[in-house]
Amino acid sequence: MKKYPYLYLIALLLPALIINENVVQWVLAVRVGGYSVAGGFQDAFKHFSVFGYLFFTGFRLVPYVGLGVILIVLSKTRFKDYIPSVFVGGLVGVLAMIVWGSWMALLPLYTGAHVSSTTAISFLFIPMYAVATGAIAALTSAALCTPFRHLFRQGKAEQDAASNGG
Repeated sequence: MKKYPYLYLIALLLPALIINENVVQWVLAVRVGGYSVAGGFQDAFKHFSVFGYLFFTGFRLVPYVGLGVILIVLSKTRFKDYIPSVFVGGLVGVLAMIVWGSWMALLPLYTGAHVSSTTAISFLFIPMYAVATGAIAALTSAALCTPFRHLFRQGKAEQDAASNGG
């Protein structure tokens, strides 16, 4: 995050704006409902409104903003080397919960199961759960990166010592 600190933030903003309940419903319509690509799009976006999109996006931004804040804080500490692993792990964790939660909430629409009257409320809580899954995935990714980071630093130090000494 030395030269391009905001590329990570842009990379977080794009999925926050693009991956939403309508996109998941479109994939569900095609994969589970048997719709064509165009028919699934029409079905998934038939109740789309800009106000609804902006409202749910406000909630969906919460885990992405949290991850962005963590990345900015990490960029100002001695743990800068962990930024790529925390970014990838956190993003995977957040996206996994948002996609899975939306999928499970919308699945009854295409399976004939009972559709809950409170399905829309779940789209307010799914991003809150994504905070936890994103944090767990970011920590796991950073922990898995630690041995490789140590080996890389040790190898680089040996290489620098050899080039300075000889």
